[in-house]
Amino acid sequence: MKIGNTIEQLRVQRGWSLDELAERVGITKSSLSRMENDSQWPRPETLESVAAALGVKVYQLFALADSEPLPTTPPSWVWDEQEIVSAYRAMEPDARKQYRELARILAGKGRTEGR
Repeated sequence: MKIGNTIEQLRVQRGWSLDELAERVGITKSSLSRMENDSQWPRPETLESVAAALGVKVYQLFALADSEPLPTTPPSWVWDEQEIVSAYRAMEPDARKQYRELARILAGKGRTEGR
């Protein structure tokens, strides 16, 4: 398997169109299409952005392309949880602090309403 096919499979597993992944990465749909067809090799920083958007590391893309299974997240996680963690990791420190505070408030509110 080639790296482009791996990118395409991960994108499809997430239910994203070419447009959706291209927008998340900040590239054109046609560039992503050429990448998935292995007719254009991405620049290293673009490949890192693609991997990050898909929730994997670059080395995992290569391992998956070579049919070497690697765990990308704990198996008990659902896609929404992966997406939340990826978004959190992309935040600035102040935004992370506010996000944690909001999560604590929301978690606490859910418990008191159930009583």
